[in-house]
Amino acid sequence: MMKLYNSLTHTLSNLDQPEVNIYSCGVTVYNYIHIGNTRPLITVDLLINYLEFNNVKVNFLQNYTDIDDKIINQALCDQKTEKEVSEFFIAAFQEDITRLQVRKADRYVPISMHIEDIINFIAALVNKGAAYVAEGNVYFAIDKYETEYGCLSNKVISELTSGARIEVDPAKRNPLDFTLWKKTTTGILFDSPWGKGRPGWHTECALLIDLYFNHQTINIHTGGIDLIFPHHENERIQYLAKNQKEIADIWLHNGHLNLDNEKMSKSLGNIIPLRQYLDEYGANSLKYLMYSTNYAQPLNITDDLIQYAINKTNKIFNLLKNLNRYLGQHNLHINLKERGANLTLANDHLANNLNTPNVLTVVNNLMKTLNHQLKENNLDLIMTSDFYNIIFNLLNFNFVLPKITPEVIKLLAQWETYKKEKEYDKADQIRSQLIQKDII
Repeated sequence: MMKLYNSLTHTLSNLDQPEVNIYSCGVTVYNYIHIGNTRPLITVDLLINYLEFNNVKVNFLQNYTDIDDKIINQALCDQKTEKEVSEFFIAAFQEDITRLQVRKADRYVPISMHIEDIINFIAALVNKGAAYVAEGNVYFAIDKYETEYGCLSNKVISELTSGARIEVDPAKRNPLDFTLWKKTTTGILFDSPWGKGRPGWHTECALLIDLYFNHQTINIHTGGIDLIFPHHENERIQYLAKNQKEIADIWLHNGHLNLDNEKMSKSLGNIIPLRQYLDEYGANSLKYLMYSTNYAQPLNITDDLIQYAINKTNKIFNLLKNLNRYLGQHNLHINLKERGANLTLANDHLANNLNTPNVLTVVNNLMKTLNHQLKENNLDLIMTSDFYNIIFNLLNFNFVLPKITPEVIKLLAQWETYKKEKEYDKADQIRSQLIQKDII
């Protein structure tokens, strides 16, 4: 049984279903993603890896926010249409996550595909008295749900300061009421029963979960901790008002990513674009540094931490190559279905709220043992299988190992022979060939 920290109950919640529905808040497609945006992507990838490794079927949905003021502003700046901007950055996002080697959603949905559905969703809230129309805008009526609103973010309505996180609007009955439909003349516009405008941000995820999961409560909703309030709070209350049930059983939020002790964000300009990071350091080091701290905790990125992660992943790769070479030379094969104590331990750590620091401890201990066994020429195949399973199937690192062909085995044999016979010049020539083939 898996236990995950649930932001709604503020406790660990059990997850023990044969099939799990997951929704993850997607990106606003107006710019390239940065490494801060990858923390929820890597977290949900890890979660799904664990679930599928343990024979749980996963249905994973994610949206694209392709209607937003940021996209409108970017389009005006670039002298392009909003569709051109959003489609360009959707393609860029897909390129980036392909390089990052994370699990892709079963379906990505641009919210622009479902404007009519959003309008119907909002109309249902108006009909229930949960929302009201004012001067062409539609607002959610917070005071109808005073006992429920704030449960996710642990906020009390009476203590919320009007105007601190929201725009004060005299048309609202309550300053905390949030916009479901926005009357505007700027950017892309859609017809609605309330006049021309476009949907507010907080409705899109609630609508997609309602639509694609058949009005049912999903198992897990993921996202960054910065989305808890107001976005996820507002999303939850709309779904609750429309369907009289929770939108998700478990809310899984990852912590902030900081850069040199300052929160990473595009608005502050202190970001590392993902594609730049991948070009310079590769995907494996990024995953390793994310795993070095539990997903729910803040993580401070520094040059030292990046170098530490690079060194660690280089050591993992070198060991994998040595193991691969040993297996090939001795005509040995590992059976990934044979699972030992180390894999069980790593799996148990992930079952306990995705405890990746403890999994990395298992990895480090395994590496010490396997390196010693290689020196002693006495490799434990079950331990080796455990190591491969943890690295590739649970943590989803992407190390491309060279093939140990008959030609390579012949070269390795020649190399060993020349070293034993102290023909070092010939041994060095063979060694150069092996290095060129990335065998050693």
